Amino acid sequence: MKRALLILAWLISLLLGGTDYFWAHWETALILFAAWVLVPETLALLKIQTPLYYFATVFLLVFSYLYDQPFRAWAAVPYVFFAFWLTIREAAGLLELVEIRTADMVRVAALAYWATGALFALFSLAAWQPLGFDPTIVALTAAHFHVAGLVLTSVVFCILDASPGPYARILGKASIAGMPTVATGIVLTRLGYAPVFEVVSALFFVLFAMSIVVWHVARAQDQRFSGASRRLWIAGAGCLLAGMVLACLYALRFEAPMQWINIPNMKIWHGTLNTLGFAWLTLLGWRLNAH
Repeated sequence: MKRALLILAWLISLLLGGTDYFWAHWETALILFAAWVLVPETLALLKIQTPLYYFATVFLLVFSYLYDQPFRAWAAVPYVFFAFWLTIREAAGLLELVEIRTADMVRVAALAYWATGALFALFSLAAWQPLGFDPTIVALTAAHFHVAGLVLTSVVFCILDASPGPYARILGKASIAGMPTVATGIVLTRLGYAPVFEVVSALFFVLFAMSIVVWHVARAQDQRFSGASRRLWIAGAGCLLAGMVLACLYALRFEAPMQWINIPNMKIWHGTLNTLGFAWLTLLGWRLNAH
């Protein structure tokens, strides 16, 4: 019931914004879907209870995006503050541990990616363009850190918890390094360096994501997990595979440009496959398995 209400809240947000707005700003729809639906699911998987006031911060975030009023970015501050507060609280908790496991670091990294995504959402709303990046890129960065950062890393945390071993530990280390590596490659290209750094970092992240696909597909017949979870994982893996093919083609645009592979198309197809496809379906699978 709660999930249905959150989906409904997202759909109402879309109706308030209107078709024209969201067709031109689909990245905003993805950010709001992440805030309404994906964040509560990931927090539960990370063993963190979502307080009711969190949803008040999301409502204010919706207001920030949909109502173009002076100082509208201020309404998004509570959402950003909550993400950073939670990240700092859980990171401080690591100091109390006798031994810090890979899973513990992955858990905090997931929250840190969410906080980064929230911060870039604030940058987008405040019309601040770090390093002169296009406003659409700033907004897409917010969406990327919510999905490729928070969700993908939370899924790795679940894998480490359910199936610890060398493969899972490699995934854990890759999840910690992945987002910073991609961000570094993009920034270096922006600063005028050869795009090879961006290409290599993007392909590394694609390889990491493909490893997540392999893990979930390999569990298709594993009776330790519920049938519903496994079916959702297979569907989510298919979406992630398609999304990563598009990401790979985009990364190779410097060497083999394709007219169709551009930001307007990528944010709709790549973004939707990863957010409403992989992220939502895979998180649902893990949540059903947890019950």
